[in-house]
Amino acid sequence: MVKSKEVLLKMEIKIDIPQDIMLDRKRLKSIQQGILKVISKGPYEEGLAFNIVIATFVDII
Repeated sequence: MVKSKEVLLKMEIKIDIPQDIMLDRKRLKSIQQGILKVISKGPYEEGLAFNIVIATFVDII
């Protein structure tokens, strides 16, 4: 078995989401889930065990 070490990556990403999507809860939820899938896809395809533990979407004033 390959030796590995678990690390924690902390990042902050600002995303511009059109206002009509922000006002539509169903579409917004779909967009949020899609963003998380895109972020996790690359490392997973490279063979990394990858788990998004916490994801919070916050409106910026």
